[in-house]
Formats: sequence, C-alpha cells, structure tokens
Amino acid sequence: MNASLSILCSLLLASVASAGSVSIVVKPEKENKSIDRKKEEYTTANWLSLRITNSSNTKLEGVTLKWSLYASNLRRGADTVSVEKSGEMKITVDASGRYTDVTTPKVSFVYTRMHTERSGRRSTKTVEESGKKYHGFHVQVINGDTVLGEAVSESVKKQLK
Repeated sequence: MNASLSILCSLLLASVASAGSVSIVVKPEKENKSIDRKKEEYTTANWLSLRITNSSNTKLEGVTLKWSLYASNLRRGADTVSVEKSGEMKITVDASGRYTDVTTPKVSFVYTRMHTERSGRRSTKTVEESGKKYHGFHVQVINGDTVLGEAVSESVKKQLK
C-alpha cells in the first residue's frame, strides 16, 4: 500500500512527458537563498532535476538537452512571462529503457512582494510588488532537427498558446 501511495505522490509532484523514443521526468527544485521580511524581498534559486529515459533499441549519443526556466515579471501592468535563463548540454542515454539523470544549473530569482512601510508615526506607504519570480520550465531532447522528447510545465504551456 505504501509503495503504491509513494508512486502516486511522485507522479503528482513530477511532470512526465513522452514524444517519440524519449520520456522526460521533471522535478522542479527550489531553495530559498535569502529573505528580508522587513522589505518583503525574496531571493530563490530554482533548478530542474531531470530523468531522461530511452525506450528505443538504439543508444542515443550526443543528443542535445535544451532547457529553459521562465520568470513572471511582477511589476504592476507588466504581466509578462519570459525566459529567465536557458541552456543546452550534450547527453548520452543507453538503449532499452535505460535512463540518465541530469541537473540544470541553479538560477536566481529576486522579487519583492507588495507590502506597506511606515514613513512616519501615522502614515504608511504601499510598496508595489516587483522583480521576477519563477514561473515554469520547458525541456526538450533533440537529435539534429528531430524532437525526441519534450516536457513543459502547465503554467508555461498556457503562455506558449
């Protein structure tokens, strides 16, 4: 019972995508680097832990793993989502259900939440939210011009439509 429950929980926490002969399991990771509660300023590091599985009978050598981490611009009126950082790396995945685990570099996101600050005994001022906050990811495994596998977070999928 516990094994099936843990499998269900891990599937809910990770995004799984399969296109062609490669499946990608993505586990977004986060680390709070610093918090200034008085100024409501937060710095987080976000990265992806990936498991790429090759279900074909051919070893994949030198295929390209492309990844992107997206950020929401929190400035009032901006409401934009953009690529904060992206990268590529060459990977090799053995054939017949073998996998390789890959971790992307950590990317820092700095943002300030809306809050009020005292500017005297009785008066306060509102500080608008600002900065960039982690929004989602997009990962592809590519061999030449062929996409072998792809995974996109739901939040980014909505933006790409």
